[in-house]
Amino acid sequence: MSEVIYRKYRPKTFKEVVGQKPIKVTLQSEIASGNIAHAYLFVGPRGTGKTTLARLFARSLNCLKRKDKESEPCNDCEICNLISSGRSMDFIEVDAASHTGVDNIRENIIANAQVPPFNNKGYKVFIIDEVHMLSKSAFNALLKTLEEPPKSVIFILATTEIHKVPETIISRCQRFDLKKIPQVDMIKRLSEIIEWEKITVPDYLLAEISRRSEGCLRDAESLLGQIISLGTDKVTDELASLVLPSSNWGEIDILVESLRHNNLSTALNQLNKLVSEGIDLQNFTVNLIDYLRQIMLYQTIGPSFNLDFSEDLVVSIKKHAAEFPLSDLSRLLNILLEKLSIKDSLIDQLPLELACVEFLLNKETKSGIQETKPTQSDASPEQSKTATDNSSEAIKKLEKNWSNIINDSKPLNHSLSSILLTGHPLSVDNESIMIGLEYAFHIEQLDKPQVKSNLTEIFEKYLDKKLNINFQIDANYKENHEVFKGKNDKEVTDVLDTFGGEIV
Repeated sequence: MSEVIYRKYRPKTFKEVVGQKPIKVTLQSEIASGNIAHAYLFVGPRGTGKTTLARLFARSLNCLKRKDKESEPCNDCEICNLISSGRSMDFIEVDAASHTGVDNIRENIIANAQVPPFNNKGYKVFIIDEVHMLSKSAFNALLKTLEEPPKSVIFILATTEIHKVPETIISRCQRFDLKKIPQVDMIKRLSEIIEWEKITVPDYLLAEISRRSEGCLRDAESLLGQIISLGTDKVTDELASLVLPSSNWGEIDILVESLRHNNLSTALNQLNKLVSEGIDLQNFTVNLIDYLRQIMLYQTIGPSFNLDFSEDLVVSIKKHAAEFPLSDLSRLLNILLEKLSIKDSLIDQLPLELACVEFLLNKETKSGIQETKPTQSDASPEQSKTATDNSSEAIKKLEKNWSNIINDSKPLNHSLSSILLTGHPLSVDNESIMIGLEYAFHIEQLDKPQVKSNLTEIFEKYLDKKLNINFQIDANYKENHEVFKGKNDKEVTDVLDTFGGEIV
């Protein structure tokens, strides 16, 4: 049986430990200087390196080949090998979760602590994992040993719940607080592992693994290990979905886009379409909240906030952050969190639908207060008529030249021209063009920076001005597309002759 990833690649030197730089520097300085405390307390979330650092510390202190003023273990001498394999008599690791009683503490720790280390130049090291699980009497027994520790004995206590550890114990230890592993560091580590394993995993999947692990490197390595165990040199989205729940970030982006543009029908149509396709609604909702949170944080913090998404989604998040008012983002998040408290809904998607409706209804009632683009009700009759006429004229130009636009896009990408063939212009204003499509997959293909840049140049050729291009699922796609086809039968027929295909 092959060794699990997080054990196979457990760090063997302080340099290999991911994150926790201040703690590593302090421990290495103490080892190099010989200024060693008798008791240490490692506090932090699971999977952040507490036990790994404790084992490294013990191995380095007892290493036979470590040079003076250095801190890294050689990982080659007899003592290093004994400690690494758990066979050293000077290295005792106790799981307090299964040894909570005072008798266990007396037998496994207190009695053993009285025996000098076999390596007379080294230390006897006790690691007590999950120390908060000890009983009150066990803590009292341990306290006396911590107050008067035998010579050359070191205690390393580790806990995820520091509030359960008595202050009398804490006060006698040198305390280190470990933080969750940053996603950027976690992705770097996962990238190293797949390189060592000689497999290919897309960067966005590594980002998804790190995001789901919530700062716990061990969880991230376990998830990666499950993906690697699928036995392929190249991991695809389809294979990864066997281990990772579908994230549906593209569909989430479309929903957020429709809410930002006040398009309730598209938002509700998107939700019901996804439900009919069997989406995991709970997972979708959690990811939607995370996506909105990322937009809000990027908007408030700025470019220094790291976005661990694929390139296309990073572009979308930055666009939302620039155009989605912070007050609306905050209100939408609060509404979603409130609706999530609804239990036992007869219709699974109803809380999400209610959240969308409430958000946009409130937005409409407050539109007079918010900074919005001028509408017909805001503008004078003359301005409204001019805007309408300009929009109608632009739509007519697009309808007239749609086949030319498709032909112009063919040299760039044949699939791009094929997708445009299934689309139609919905609206044009002074700043943007909205293209209606039937499928979210088509939007994902078109809504990419380079593709949109190319399309902008093509559309500018026929409209005589540069406009932003946006895409959305048309809630009345079939009806609108039939009307559009009726206006463009000849042009569409010419394009079909070129492709040798037909519209379905």
